[in-house]
Amino acid sequence: MKFCYGRFSLLVLPLLLISTMVSASCFDMEWKRGKPFDYYAPETRADTGTYRGGLLYLVENRHFTPEIRSLTKGTSARQPGDILFVLNSIPNHPAALDAYSRYEKRYNESELFKNRMDTRKPVYPADCFFERADRVFPGNGQTMAVWGIHEYRYGRLDKARERLERAVALQPDNVEAHYNLGLVYADLKDITQAKKHAEIAYQAGYPLPGLHNKIAELENN
Repeated sequence: MKFCYGRFSLLVLPLLLISTMVSASCFDMEWKRGKPFDYYAPETRADTGTYRGGLLYLVENRHFTPEIRSLTKGTSARQPGDILFVLNSIPNHPAALDAYSRYEKRYNESELFKNRMDTRKPVYPADCFFERADRVFPGNGQTMAVWGIHEYRYGRLDKARERLERAVALQPDNVEAHYNLGLVYADLKDITQAKKHAEIAYQAGYPLPGLHNKIAELENN
């Protein structure tokens, strides 16, 4: 019997590389300041004597400018470096979680965006950052609300419904979560639940007409 050592080694090497890629996790990243800070905790916003607004102000002022939020450009690194800096300081920062989700989707779907000189491929999936935020600081309705938007963005309606139902259970007055949950139910063709959450959102003054239009379309079909 002949043993093809060369062929075996060529097979093993790609498997090892794939294993390394799959095992890459945002949970392995180091916290920028030695520990994670909670976006909603007073210590994250407390004045330091140097910066009014504390750590949150410092991080946002340097690494989460309007240009970074809109994915226009980074400031200290190629995108999404600044967003990662925010999430590795304040892992449940809701706008940063949403920005990373949008970045990942745009990078994967837009060749123009992907080929820009100031962008690079996301190393870690956005799903990981939502899981990490919920594990480090569990039970937060706003985290669930943004996570639900992320799932909806990718068309995962059942998961979006699950996250947003959890969001409104934790924060019954979260009007935007009710609105987005209504959108999910409309896409699932559940007009009763869509109307329920639309009523809550619109009675609270939510301005966007999209959910109303979706419900009207369902009723006319």
